[in-house]
Amino acid sequence: MAKLNGFQKAAIVLIALGADLSAKVLKHLPDEEIEQVSQQISLMENVPKEVQAAVLEEFLGLTQAREYLLHGGYKYAKEVLEKALGPQKAEEILNKVAVTIQNIPFSSLRRTDAKQLLSFIRDEHPQTIALILTYLVPEQAALILSSLPPEKQSDIARRVAVMERISPEVVREVEKVLERKLSMVSQQDQTVGGLKTLVNILNRVDRSTEKTILEDLEVSDPDLADEIRKQMFVFEDLVRLHDTAIQRVLREVDTKDLAKAMRGANEEVNERIFKNMSKRAADMLRDEIQYMGPIRLREVEEAQQKIVQIIRRLDETGEIIIARGGEDAILI
Repeated sequence: MAKLNGFQKAAIVLIALGADLSAKVLKHLPDEEIEQVSQQISLMENVPKEVQAAVLEEFLGLTQAREYLLHGGYKYAKEVLEKALGPQKAEEILNKVAVTIQNIPFSSLRRTDAKQLLSFIRDEHPQTIALILTYLVPEQAALILSSLPPEKQSDIARRVAVMERISPEVVREVEKVLERKLSMVSQQDQTVGGLKTLVNILNRVDRSTEKTILEDLEVSDPDLADEIRKQMFVFEDLVRLHDTAIQRVLREVDTKDLAKAMRGANEEVNERIFKNMSKRAADMLRDEIQYMGPIRLREVEEAQQKIVQIIRRLDETGEIIIARGGEDAILI
């Protein structure tokens, strides 16, 4: 691995992908890079399995780190990777990825709330809006496009479809102006309160208080009550459960969901889960995680949320206990 250069590693990844997928990837590379990678592919005969596995593991780590950076920023990416890989490996991967991320236009805007972004670009020229949408996360772009006036939507959609090459200078200038507008607002506005603040408070009250508040909110604001319930207990809080409670939860969880959830969890959570399984079941789960292949961050979060919902349901029926304050504090 230490002796391989970037083109050789890229060649190994493309060989592993197979001819059809590799052809689709190569179409997006500059001619000189296609030539370099193709040359490396032609020179390779028998790549040892352990080398191929190591290259694919590095590629997966870099891909996930890139997605974490684009969607959650450096702090979030560092936190997730440190939990999964440890501080040293996380730093190594982030250093490799950060350089490429800096060169992606509008990368910082991908972490901006779509509604806030909409308020700044809705009056821009349709071509400018189309340019911005092409660089955003599809979910962001979809929300912005659907929120624009109907008479603008089809025009902007057409411009996105026919857009091919834009001068890098133009892209940088548009990005600079937009980021300046957003930074001016962020300096003026200071966020206080909010859903996360309330969740942190409710996580520390006794069960009776929590129940009263949520029941009242279910009547006055059902959507808010639902959002609070989703965030009241996060997947990493699983370590707060007693071993017998974890075993009860695992009986309800689909193995594929559990494997996906554990791909984004820290070592402490994963060890608690393995500890509460039979050796055979734990070995099978490790194999499932190891050979799963690349997975989107969104899929990991969805799987974790499914398990959290199971935990909360079992807590509400009294089959397990989530440690709380007040009268619900657990005495050991």
